[in-house]
Amino acid sequence: MTATNNEIVTTTEGFIGDASTRIVSALDPLIAQIHVDAPDRERTSRSPEPDVRALATAGLGRLRVPVEFGGGGASIATLTEQLIRLASADSNFVQIFRGHLGFVEFLIGLPSGSVRDDLLRAAGRGELFGPAASVSATGTADRPAPTTIIDSSTALDREGDRVFLSGTKFYTTGSLYSDWINVLVIGDDGISEVVVSRDDPGVTVVDDWNGFGQRLTASGTTYFERVEVREGHIFDRSSADVAEYLNSFYQLVHSSTQAGILRRAVDDLGETVRGRRRTYPLATSDSPRHDPQVLQTVGEVGTAAFAARTAVESTARAFDAHNHAHTDSSLQAVVLGSAATQVLNTRLAGEATWRLFDAASATATDLDLGLDRHWRNARTISSHNPAIYKARSIGEYIVNGEIPSSLGSVIPKA
Repeated sequence: MTATNNEIVTTTEGFIGDASTRIVSALDPLIAQIHVDAPDRERTSRSPEPDVRALATAGLGRLRVPVEFGGGGASIATLTEQLIRLASADSNFVQIFRGHLGFVEFLIGLPSGSVRDDLLRAAGRGELFGPAASVSATGTADRPAPTTIIDSSTALDREGDRVFLSGTKFYTTGSLYSDWINVLVIGDDGISEVVVSRDDPGVTVVDDWNGFGQRLTASGTTYFERVEVREGHIFDRSSADVAEYLNSFYQLVHSSTQAGILRRAVDDLGETVRGRRRTYPLATSDSPRHDPQVLQTVGEVGTAAFAARTAVESTARAFDAHNHAHTDSSLQAVVLGSAATQVLNTRLAGEATWRLFDAASATATDLDLGLDRHWRNARTISSHNPAIYKARSIGEYIVNGEIPSSLGSVIPKA
């Protein structure tokens, strides 16, 4: 059997309906071109915005939107399969869409209502939502460094029947390319999701992301200066179950990105080793492509890619099962599965994208090849939600039968 690439392939059990099939078909040529352009885009810092718009038009952002609102009605398994494909082409794009996908997931779980339904229709038309939840870890001249990733520095002010949003958020990944921004606000009434237009007066998105990885995701700062909030565009976000589900979903997107990075790393490594001619004095073969130690290393990287993808697929099935059953036990399976996948894929992606160079030789450090982006991007993705805390949560459950609440790290301490 001849494989189309070097990945060890497994099948996905997610059902693909007619609407989602059309979306997947429309995505195929776009992902293929993004795959070709990725090294040059990384090297030249070319804006991904035209490709983001093309992906949105093709339907990536509406894969999970119910069919009645113009979406594909796809399963989580189908979504993650496409995310892995896209991350393999260029992981920046999955990171850009992550906030949108999470907010769509939030809307799907809400009861039907005029504003909720209108926003789902907007997503069904290809409009994008950008996230604004976290604050920067560094303080400012007039405000000390925060102690929680989400705090009350962004707030709502009510003046009669009018509501205004003010504050500053960081890690607003993809908001630069969005049509709407959903802002997490902590107030006296709990946690709210506030939706404003990207073009509303008082909204300013700045691409000041300075990380060494995921360089093109615009994961920087958004300012809100007395932005008037439309009626009905404030949603309660205080439910513990919703928080656990969405936190697990957002992490599953990260884990899918890690799996995609590994898939591309395997393809690039195979191509690099096939093209090697020079070997080393201690090598057991005069041809790198037949050197057993080189092949072992390639095989280990390939195995990491297989394991990372398999973990994502297993967790995606747990999500789909929960969205059918909606029980406490099915939610617990989602939370634990997503946490375990994060811990596993973080380790696999870090080790494999580092070991890649053991088989590729020093020539592979040429910046024109861009192979360093695999490790940088994997490490950056893995740093957004440190896996050490998820590992501790799993240990807490195994030993004490309890899963620590995600809200504990969100609500500021008095």
